[in-house]
Amino acid sequence: MSEIRNPPTSPKEVVSSLGPGLILAASIVGSGELVATTRTGAEAGFSLLWLILLGCVIKVFTQIEICRHCITHGETTVTALYRIPGVGKFIAWFWLITFLTGLGQLGGIVGGVGQAVAIFLPVAGEQSALFWAGMITLVTVVMLLRGSFRFIEIFCTALVASFTFLTLGNLFALQTQPDWAIVSADIRAGFSFGLGDSPAALLTALAAFGIIGIGAAELVAYPYWCLEKGYGKWIGPKEEGDSWAARARGWIRVLQWDAWGSMIVYTLGTAAFYLLGAAVLHQMGLVPAGSEMIGTLAEIYGPVFGSAGKIILLVGAFAVLFSTFFVSNATKARLMTDALHVFRIRPLANNSARSRSVRFFCGAFPILCFVIYAMFPKPVTLILISGLMQALLLPMLGVAALWFRHRTIDPALKPGRLWDILLLLSVLAFFVVGITIAWNKGAELLGE
Repeated sequence: MSEIRNPPTSPKEVVSSLGPGLILAASIVGSGELVATTRTGAEAGFSLLWLILLGCVIKVFTQIEICRHCITHGETTVTALYRIPGVGKFIAWFWLITFLTGLGQLGGIVGGVGQAVAIFLPVAGEQSALFWAGMITLVTVVMLLRGSFRFIEIFCTALVASFTFLTLGNLFALQTQPDWAIVSADIRAGFSFGLGDSPAALLTALAAFGIIGIGAAELVAYPYWCLEKGYGKWIGPKEEGDSWAARARGWIRVLQWDAWGSMIVYTLGTAAFYLLGAAVLHQMGLVPAGSEMIGTLAEIYGPVFGSAGKIILLVGAFAVLFSTFFVSNATKARLMTDALHVFRIRPLANNSARSRSVRFFCGAFPILCFVIYAMFPKPVTLILISGLMQALLLPMLGVAALWFRHRTIDPALKPGRLWDILLLLSVLAFFVVGITIAWNKGAELLGE
């Protein structure tokens, strides 16, 4: 039986067809927004707000372009990258290295969840955070092995939506506190397009640029969820005539609604966390780091909620960090399964073999992430290292997006000139960030 479907036409039907972006939003409003973005605000004050918001918006053009190729050609991201002539194999292998550092990021995240629970329920002395991180790991494994796409979609959307609205409410309520209120001068400073006074803060912001919004990891992961949702099979294989092109344009339109809709969600969360970090933590001279990360982050709720602020942060941090840990492990299981096939390490004969591989990694990856945290219990460092690697991967993904746009797209699906300009600006931003990070980290390694 054919699985081809005509695209939705009414707003209600379009909304009911969305979903992959919400899953990605669940993983985005976590380590990037709660940790890296808040830390950037704490270090830089308001001066780098424009850079953080740019990091959310500018990547969506590349996101859609890569996914347009995948759903219309019926192939996964790693496969598509690997097939690019000349540079494709290098990009794919570099992605794999970045993928592995991402396991360290998830180790930092599960450690953050463990810290949050340990503050509220200290049960094992100094090892309480490690104990709870281990318990969260086991719960995650069970949920991943028993869950489905629909379950992941609903569960993660509920977790992230609740904490995002709470954080936005906290930001607005902060305006009633004269000592902490954000004034127009702060916003003007945030959009002065300067680079701030602290090189360290700028490097933190650029590292955050790699993981806030749709980071490099999500750019690669997003097409997998779109394919699993059904966008690719609903378009169907390429065929002659106008019907395929019309169907493809319709589902690409749904894809665009999905991508831009999720962008609005995580950009609101990003802006809120940055402003709270700049307004509260920067003024207090606090920077989230080490074993005190969660306790320091709790201070952003203190001016409004007082002593209850810590409880709110603990519940919220659990929600967003756990959703990130949960979704990212589910995503990485799919990515690794595909990568093993593409790199010919473990070819998959059929869908049954693929499903077994996904289940194996759904169990193995959370445990590996926990082991990384147990061996190196510094959540912020683990998260920022992954951010640095993702920022270096961004220019390569930009090159891939340009290749897909100008070499593989069906003539009937070509976008307009404005889209091409914005896509090019997106790629140029990736190069600026990637080169700046490479320069700074290279100088650091050389002792300059």
